[in-house]
Amino acid sequence: MDQPALCRLAARGFARAAARVGAATAQYRPTAAASPCATPYAQAMAAFSNDRAFGFAGPALWDVPFVYALMDTTDVRAGDILTCGNDTYFIARAEPFRPPLCVLCNAVVDITTTMAQVADVAGPGGYATSGDVTAQVACATGWPAMIRPGSGAGVPGPAQPGAIRSGGFEMFLPAMPGVTIQPAMWARDAGGTRYTIGGARAGPWGTRCQLGQQQV
Repeated sequence: MDQPALCRLAARGFARAAARVGAATAQYRPTAAASPCATPYAQAMAAFSNDRAFGFAGPALWDVPFVYALMDTTDVRAGDILTCGNDTYFIARAEPFRPPLCVLCNAVVDITTTMAQVADVAGPGGYATSGDVTAQVACATGWPAMIRPGSGAGVPGPAQPGAIRSGGFEMFLPAMPGVTIQPAMWARDAGGTRYTIGGARAGPWGTRCQLGQQQV
C-alpha cells in the first residue's frame, strides 16, 4: 500500500474515533503576526491525550505540555492552533499517518523589540533598556505559548546591591509568519509579567526560547 492511501485510511479512522470520544475544536492557521486566533480556519472533533495509544488513563501532567491529538489529519500542519473548551494547543509536529504532536499552552503573549534610538536615550545609536516600555515596538500579538520553569537565561548588565536573581523559564511558541524570535526581544503575558528573551532556537517544531523574568 502506498503512503498517500495509508494516510487517507488513517485520517478516516482518526476522524471516526474523534467523532465518538472528542469534543468540538476550532482550528486556526495563522497568516500574520497579529491576532492568530481571530478567524477559524476549520472546525473539527478532537480529543487530546498524553498517551499516544489514547488510553485516556490520566490528564496532561504538570508542566509537561506535550500531548497527542486524535482528529481528522487530512488537513493539519505544524503551526496550526487548536482550541477545545478552555484549552489551547498548537501543533508542533504532523507526520504521515500519525496523530499530531501538540503543545498545551498556558499563556498568551505579545513579543516586542526596540529600534535603534536616534536621541541620546541609551547612547547615540544604541538601544533602550528592557525596562523602557515606551521604546518597545510590537512584533507579534496574541500568540498562545507554553511557559514553564527552566534553565532560563541571564540578562547582561551591572549587578545591583541586593538584587534578586531573575527566575529562569523556557517558552514554546508556534512558528510566527514573518517573525523570527531573537535574543533581547521581550515577551509579555496576559497577566502583565514580562520576560527578556535570552536565547531562541527555531525549528520544524516551532520556537523554543530561554527567558529571564523581569523584576520591574
